[in-house]
Amino acid sequence: MKAREVAVKALRDIEQGSAKSDTVLNRYFLTESLENIDKAFIMQVVYGTLREKMKIDHVISQFYKHDFRKMDEDVKNILRIGVYQLLYLTRVPKWAAVNESVELAKLIKSQFLGNLVNGVLRNIANSPDEIDYRVKGGTFADQLALKHSHPRWLLERWFKVLGFAEAEQLMEANNRTPKISFRINRLKSEPEPFFETLLAKKVLVERSVLEGFFTPERFFDIKPWLDQGSVSVQSESQGMACRLLAPKPGNRVLDMCAAPGGKATHLAELMQNTGKITAIDLYDNKLADITALSTALGVSVIETAKRDARTFQPEEKYDLVLLDAPCTGTGVIGRRAELRWRLTPKSIPEMCNLQSELLTNAATCVKDGGAMVYSTCSLEPEENDEQVDAFLKSHDGWTVQNAKEVLPEVLHTFVNERGAVQVWPHRHNMDGAYSVRLTKP
Repeated sequence: MKAREVAVKALRDIEQGSAKSDTVLNRYFLTESLENIDKAFIMQVVYGTLREKMKIDHVISQFYKHDFRKMDEDVKNILRIGVYQLLYLTRVPKWAAVNESVELAKLIKSQFLGNLVNGVLRNIANSPDEIDYRVKGGTFADQLALKHSHPRWLLERWFKVLGFAEAEQLMEANNRTPKISFRINRLKSEPEPFFETLLAKKVLVERSVLEGFFTPERFFDIKPWLDQGSVSVQSESQGMACRLLAPKPGNRVLDMCAAPGGKATHLAELMQNTGKITAIDLYDNKLADITALSTALGVSVIETAKRDARTFQPEEKYDLVLLDAPCTGTGVIGRRAELRWRLTPKSIPEMCNLQSELLTNAATCVKDGGAMVYSTCSLEPEENDEQVDAFLKSHDGWTVQNAKEVLPEVLHTFVNERGAVQVWPHRHNMDGAYSVRLTKP
């Protein structure tokens, strides 16, 4: 009961607020007494329900005789996690999925709503062949949107960029359970000895093509090393942006949108904890996260500052600047499933305007002969290549340095024809991302 109750509360918080799903879950994991097996179940149910919400709601609406949209939010989410278990978690017995959902509705709502949940879920569990997975009167795009549980406007954009076959592959990739990758802290251990330790402890991992990164078979197996600061969580795509910046020991580096600190600490490790990194962000709590992560990893060269990246002007310009810009996040929809329901067509031009401001100011912070990396976790051309094209047109002398000149050959497969790094979830089995290295004369 406890695990399902937390899942329902987390879904409510995610829907009613703007926090990331992993942030919401981590908050509950810190405040509730939960076993690792419960945490794993909650993560599976919450992320899975968010991914498949369109299809789940479509199913519920066929068995609920009133307007599902007007239902109490907690009851909606109890039904959603119940249907998710019925349709997608074969290891959970159907009777358990129904009974636990009913008891939860009684606990946090009422006997009446418990009876309602019981009726809807039992009918779904007993009548799987009667479920209609089609949009009545819908177009081909409507049917495909429902099949893959993606908003129609987004899949139509991807059709235009990728073509039908690849767009469908991308949506399928977004609906797979995302892997969680870790970065070995080179200040505390070299990769080979670390992997030997994991092998001796019988911890199964998959090594990444990006040196020093790996994905464990089970997330919580890595917790002892996470607690020691020997590793930290970071996506491989973010790691590539840091490798593309290629800082050297002794450099002065600016991380313009630094929270929660994964990129800044990675840069510090690449710099062997010498030199200086200025990590700026707008919010005190986010700066505190950067400081806490730095302390845990033994990093001492990061200086945080509460500044607006659109207007920040340093007293002395930097050798290197990393601008991991706010974006729509369409490359990480598989990891942050709530994004597919939060984004609208207006989100892209809104983000583009902010990115343009940030990129223009970032250029003023780079010293002559220096470089900056502009990166996003978006798949949209307007936020990536087109944003860079607009910048180059208005900034004489700046050029794109081909990523193949900086990255090791094993990573050249991620470099597009324009010399930028473009990671696609369906092609590379990683979070989608974009990064480009720009040099100043």
